[in-house]
Amino acid sequence: MRTRTMFALAAAATLTLSACGGGAEPLTQEQASEVLLTDADFPLEGFTAGTPEEGSSDDDGGGTEDILEGFPGVDQLSQECKDALTAMGSINADFTAQTSVEFTGAETEETPMGAPSVQVTVASMEEGDNPLDAVSELNSACEEVTIEEQGMEMTMGFGEVEGDADGTKITIEAMGQSMEMVLAGREDGGNYTVLMATGVTDDEAIQVLDAQDEKISEL
Repeated sequence: MRTRTMFALAAAATLTLSACGGGAEPLTQEQASEVLLTDADFPLEGFTAGTPEEGSSDDDGGGTEDILEGFPGVDQLSQECKDALTAMGSINADFTAQTSVEFTGAETEETPMGAPSVQVTVASMEEGDNPLDAVSELNSACEEVTIEEQGMEMTMGFGEVEGDADGTKITIEAMGQSMEMVLAGREDGGNYTVLMATGVTDDEAIQVLDAQDEKISEL
């Protein structure tokens, strides 16, 4: 479906960083993998975990040069918004550990844009800018914009996430359908818990962050 593809492009284009939270010292790779949520402790019902992936941010090759590549209607974004997106893409912070896993829910009539999903990442770094600052900056830098792509009109806006987390909520509307994507997380002592979620509420996203932080605190 063309609409869903455009939604995916807009979401993916904002996800060049992944990052986790809790603990006085940065986690090792072994610890990050150990504390990552599993099916047994994921707080939302009806979700199934995929295969965890390990690796630092340097392994994925993303960066400033490709953050805007393929972003729908990039020429219709303000320069301030482009700068904020580029700044987010330039944060290839020196994560010393990083592990992520995606949980997928069931697709129903209430999820016309696809099954709900929550990608959880646990990461750590010893120094560098907080990646979540760049994500939150999108809320003030990017105003709601109507984009025309391939003969289709799409409205996209950035807003704050409700709850105890830094991040952004991207709302995309097209052809009478809408989708919200939450990108949010927390930092504590050089450790980050971050999630990217579609098809879940802000409250459910916060529940996932709480569960992940609690598991980290039990180390």
